[in-house]
Amino acid sequence: MTMARKQWHGSPITQSGPSTLHSGVTSLELGLLILLVTLVLAGLLLVYSATYYLSRQIFDDPFYFVRRQAGAALVGTLALLGLWRMDYRRLQRLSIPLMLLGVASLIAVLLIGEERLGARRAFSGGSFQPSEFVKPIIILYLATWLPTKGERLREFDRGFLPFVMVLSVVVIPIFLQPDLGTGLLIGMVAAWMFVASGATFTQVLLGLALGAGMFGLLVQVHPHAMARLIDYLEALRGPEEAHVHLTAVWQAIRAGGLFGKGPGAMLYTLSGNVPLPHSDSAFAVVGEAFGFIGVMGLITLLSLWVVLGFHVARQACDAFGGLLALGVTLWIAWQGLINLGGLTGVIPFSGIPFPFISYGGSALLSELIGAGMLLSVARRRWDEDLDRRGRDWRAHLSSAGRRGGAPGR
Repeated sequence: MTMARKQWHGSPITQSGPSTLHSGVTSLELGLLILLVTLVLAGLLLVYSATYYLSRQIFDDPFYFVRRQAGAALVGTLALLGLWRMDYRRLQRLSIPLMLLGVASLIAVLLIGEERLGARRAFSGGSFQPSEFVKPIIILYLATWLPTKGERLREFDRGFLPFVMVLSVVVIPIFLQPDLGTGLLIGMVAAWMFVASGATFTQVLLGLALGAGMFGLLVQVHPHAMARLIDYLEALRGPEEAHVHLTAVWQAIRAGGLFGKGPGAMLYTLSGNVPLPHSDSAFAVVGEAFGFIGVMGLITLLSLWVVLGFHVARQACDAFGGLLALGVTLWIAWQGLINLGGLTGVIPFSGIPFPFISYGGSALLSELIGAGMLLSVARRRWDEDLDRRGRDWRAHLSSAGRRGGAPGR
């Protein structure tokens, strides 16, 4: 076994110990938990408000959608608590098996997945979507793998090229579903983790050029992507040129005014004017029911959660924990920005759900798994058994680079 792999599989776990943990829950963990619980409960209220009449009409059960979402929230909560209690460094041993399982599931969904709306993205009637679970898996894998590269990360053939290959085996199957939004989201998060690990300016420029070329190719290959891009360009000319979906969302938010009409009085949204109000267009429900105050409140809650996530990443006691926390935080932050950007016309609409709020069992479960990993890093950020070289975890990345320069891939 090479020295890099020994570093990967050995030292991080043996350095950990429960005796180093603070007793009780720290203020940072408590803040993350309070914000998370508030967001998830707000999401359940949103799903119930947006689907009450639809569920009663189609399934003769007004609680059909919210019950499924609550079930995902319950399972996700159990996973979160288990990960929070677990030493996150023990997850390193699972990074390779989980990565293989994730890639296999992405290939399987292309072969035997159910086709809906021209895409193959899920199994079991849409209840299991592999690409959602690949998000925390690729973050875990990169957080484990990147620090082992050391200074070799800055080389093209032993740093940049292997990174592109690892990322390609995940995003290409997702693009083929097709799901351009999720693929681009994963690519953006992975790229930021690569940069945080010590990428050179040349590698950054090369990555930007490669990403722009891939985006241009995908737009040409997938007609629906080209249609969304055209809709976006038309919307830039003025609100009257916006796509019907964006127009409906804006009208619902305007209808809510400053304080909203209340969950039971969303006449515009519940009349069917807004497509997918419980998932892709969740903020239309928030805007009409709770007004501009409600919209800004949810954005503030998620923003605070992201700020605390970055704080955890900065204070992590090793490079693996720092990258893991950074990846999870970037994932949630970018996903929220992409959803809001698409609904406001700032960027082309992608169909990416708003984290912790929008309907979708796979999405909520994977997001709670990511939150559990972040909480595990937060709980162990003052572990004295590890060599803390300053409060900023980036110092550990540079020191890992000096230690990881030994031969061996």
